[in-house]
Amino acid sequence: MDSKQQVGILGIGAIGTVISYQLQQNNLNELFYFSRTKHTHLKLISDGLRFELPVDIKTTISKPIPLDWLIICLKEHQYQDAQDWFPKLIHPHTRIAVIRNGLQLKHPLLAFTDDDHILECMIDAPTQLRNEGFYQNLNAPILTVPQNDLSNAFELRFKHSKININQVEDFKTESWKKLCESATLGALLCLHNDTCHIFKSEKLQHDYRELMNESIQVAKADGAIIEKDFTDQMLSKLMNYPDAKGSSMLTDMRNGKPIELGAKNGIISQLGKAYQIDTPINDMIIRALS
Repeated sequence: MDSKQQVGILGIGAIGTVISYQLQQNNLNELFYFSRTKHTHLKLISDGLRFELPVDIKTTISKPIPLDWLIICLKEHQYQDAQDWFPKLIHPHTRIAVIRNGLQLKHPLLAFTDDDHILECMIDAPTQLRNEGFYQNLNAPILTVPQNDLSNAFELRFKHSKININQVEDFKTESWKKLCESATLGALLCLHNDTCHIFKSEKLQHDYRELMNESIQVAKADGAIIEKDFTDQMLSKLMNYPDAKGSSMLTDMRNGKPIELGAKNGIISQLGKAYQIDTPINDMIIRALS
C-alpha cells in the first residue's frame, strides 16, 4: 500500500525535469529538489502543453535531510562534483534510484549505502531544449529496471503518472543493448559533427556496423545475451530516423558541454581490456573526442 514519502531529485536538467513532473502527479510524494543551478520553475512541454511549475531548488544543504527516496539524474561526469551532496541526502533507510547512461551505476554510491538499497534505471525519454528554457518531452517516458521488490516500491512513487515502468529479468542484457546502440550512434555523430543524414552514406553504414559489432563482443564477454541479428536490427532502425535527428552526445558537444564519453565508449574500452578483447575503434573515438 502506498504512503506519503519524502522524495528527493538530484539533478534538474532534461531528465530531472521530466522525472520531477511525473512524480508531481502523486500527491503522496513530498518532493525536494537539488541542483547546482537555481531555477524558480520547471519548464516542460508534454503532450503538446506547456507547463511552468514552481519549485524550490536547493543549491546547497546545511544539514542532512532524511529522504525515503533519492532519485539521481546526473550524468557520469557530474558525480565527482556531487560528492558533498551524497552524505547529506543518503541515510541508512534511504532508497536510491540512479537514472543515467552506462553500466555499473551502483559503484559510485556504494561508499554511502548498501548495494540492495540502490536501483539501477535506464530511461527512454527523448527530450530537447527549446526556447525560453523549456524542455520538450517527445513521448511517454519509459524506465527500465530490474525485476525485484525495490522496483515495485519505486513504481508506487509514479502512481497516476504517464511514465511506464518496465521491469525486466535480464537487466544486464538490456543495459548493454542500449549502451551499444547509444555509444555507436553518439560517437559517430560527434566525430562528424552532423546528424543522422550522414548514414545515407554506405561508408558510414559500414562504420556503424563495425563499431556496433566491436562493442557487442565486449557485451557478450560481460555476460549479455545479444542476438545474432542485433546489429542488423539497429541499422534498420537507424535508417528510419529523420535526417535531422541528433543524439544527446552531439547536443552536448555543440553546446560546449562535456559529453558522456566515459559512460559510453569509455566503459566499453575499459571492459574490453579487462576481458582481453581489442577495441581499436572505441579507443580511437576516445582519443578523438576527449
